[in-house]
Amino acid sequence: MTPGVRRKKRKDEIKVTIAPFRNLADYKSCEEIQREVWHSQDIDIVPAPLLLAVSRTGGILLGAYNSLGDLIGFAFSLLGSLDGKLIHHSHMLAVRVAYRNFDVGFKLKMAQRKEVLKRKISLITSSFDPMQPLNAYFSLGKLGVVANHYEENFCGETTSLPDRGLQTDRMMAHWNLESSEVIRRLETGCPRRDLRKELKQRTVINQLVEAAPGMMNSSPVKLSCTDATILFEVPYNLPEIKNRDLGVALEWQGKMRQVFRNYFRKDYAATDFWVAEQDGHLRAFFVLEKKRR
Repeated sequence: MTPGVRRKKRKDEIKVTIAPFRNLADYKSCEEIQREVWHSQDIDIVPAPLLLAVSRTGGILLGAYNSLGDLIGFAFSLLGSLDGKLIHHSHMLAVRVAYRNFDVGFKLKMAQRKEVLKRKISLITSSFDPMQPLNAYFSLGKLGVVANHYEENFCGETTSLPDRGLQTDRMMAHWNLESSEVIRRLETGCPRRDLRKELKQRTVINQLVEAAPGMMNSSPVKLSCTDATILFEVPYNLPEIKNRDLGVALEWQGKMRQVFRNYFRKDYAATDFWVAEQDGHLRAFFVLEKKRR
């Protein structure tokens, strides 16, 4: 589903049930889903015994089940602490390829949020790869998380397909479950935006430059902007660019490091991710906002 475009609900919409794992078979199926989604080798698969141990010591492991009772996705978070307060850290969220675009991931996150709040915890932390626009849209745009810390090569080398060829840079995100902005975003969805109007009102710190059909580079980035809200444009098809030309993808990762390290040091935070259609093309923007003191 294209972010920012609401999909009409069909009468034959698949039925999905969210519930805790039922038995050991679900834990083994969870291993299979990890392999299917990330194409990882066994060294990077979280094994069933560890999943079971964590789920029985404060972690949360929720499954998404189809009408036949098959496990089609899962959400996994661990109990932790931050600044002396209990939190949950969302470590993995995955949905089988055949069940994408049915909001299964969103339903898993809503169930995770409900369970964490039931345990009197109001913060879920997570990390996401800024080189994956769909992940940025899901986290920043759809869930309303906020990120103000950038980690270079956070996971080291992995066998996960999305990470191959690049260092594992991550945005470190906070999902404040009871904040008014998060509640509004979850209840009303991502707002529709008039891109032309937004671009007149906001400063865009770079421009995309076409190097070849479907291959976009970036102009030099403005690093001294002081506006309350700024936009950083990235190609919506970054994963495709990586598959076609790893060199261009490496340049984009360098731009990410430059932009986020610079503006996070200046008290900006990534608060949204916009995707809008213009002249038949999708344009994607990280939204950075200056923290209010």
